[in-house]
Amino acid sequence: MMAAHIIRPTGYLKNILGRDEKIEFVTRQHWLVLLGRIFFPLFWCAVIFFGVGATQLFGYAEPPQLFYAYGLIILPAVPLIWRYMSWHNHCFVMTSRRVIQMHGVFDKTVSDSLLEKLNDVKTEQSLLGRILGYGNIVILTASEAVVNDLKMISRPLAFKRAMLEAKEALDHPVEPA
Repeated sequence: MMAAHIIRPTGYLKNILGRDEKIEFVTRQHWLVLLGRIFFPLFWCAVIFFGVGATQLFGYAEPPQLFYAYGLIILPAVPLIWRYMSWHNHCFVMTSRRVIQMHGVFDKTVSDSLLEKLNDVKTEQSLLGRILGYGNIVILTASEAVVNDLKMISRPLAFKRAMLEAKEALDHPVEPA
């Protein structure tokens, strides 16, 4: 289908896939979401790093003090790492049967929409989203209730195309000749 290369499921994703279910497309939220989440911890890491470097440069601190001062970087680094792991583990997976939204580092939350129940797909992209390659996808069922709302995902048009192709393949299977 859409995937140019074979995507091999690992970890938790491997455990939730059904027999003969194939991964067609995987994406996650755009890197701007990550940047928004890590901006302040990254800023404070830089402030501490350059602040301690300046005290060393001007001779205000000795090596043992510098060691402890540089150790202060751990304070903003812990939330920075946690926010990266949270962003990295929030993924959107298109399989041959369903759309899976999975997130969580230790505790996992999984939402899935079966392709056979798919009635309508709505794509929203701002001008900036079109330029940078992100957008929202809203998946609707026959009852018009929102089943999945995929916010700020990377490559939303490719994801939607993979979803529609997988639905078409599910509705009209190709018979072997």
